[in-house]
Amino acid sequence: MKHNINFGLLSLNARGIRTFEKRKALFQWLNKDKADIIFLQETYSMVDVENIWKSQWKGDLYFAHGSEHSRGVLILIKERLKFELKSCMHDNEGRFIILKANVQEQPFVLVNIYAPNKTSEQCTFFQDIQNELESLNTEAECDMIIGGDFNVILNPEFDGLGGKPKLKESVKIIDQIRPSFNLIDIWRIRNPDVKRFSWRQKNPVVQRRLDFWLISSSTHTVIFKELF
Repeated sequence: MKHNINFGLLSLNARGIRTFEKRKALFQWLNKDKADIIFLQETYSMVDVENIWKSQWKGDLYFAHGSEHSRGVLILIKERLKFELKSCMHDNEGRFIILKANVQEQPFVLVNIYAPNKTSEQCTFFQDIQNELESLNTEAECDMIIGGDFNVILNPEFDGLGGKPKLKESVKIIDQIRPSFNLIDIWRIRNPDVKRFSWRQKNPVVQRRLDFWLISSSTHTVIFKELF
């Protein structure tokens, strides 16, 4: 039975935080924000920065490293959050990280992703995610949260503006993952007719919603803080 679950989530494409000034400014802003769990994509992290970054954040950091100029995902946990890590796994490309943890005494699987751009690579990537999730040994009451930059749209009518928005072949795999784990696009559930975008091109004007939170349908009524 779920109880006392009340935490906030934030996902952000950081576009590189290797420079001290940018990382300091971002960490300070995140510390003031009400989110308790933060998913970052495109951190450009490598093994050499782990100890430095950990010393600059009050809480826990979990890395999947990319290169100095691309990829890299990071999950940040606020110190104030009751959080007990069970396991952590990630790929070697800096595109996903999967945590099993107890959050406020409730079992969760947290998945931060940064999907490739090319459709063929996306198909392989999302299939890998599905395989990893299916291999997890989770409790029956375990909830799941998948967030980050999917680099696809799920609904051409509402998730795209300008150009010719269409569904990619890789979305079929996402459509397999969602019912398999009883996941919902929570932002769209809460905003059924709203057009809001996370990626923009100025000339010509093209906008897309490429960032999502897919969460267990049983969870959306008990995570009370706003999802970003």
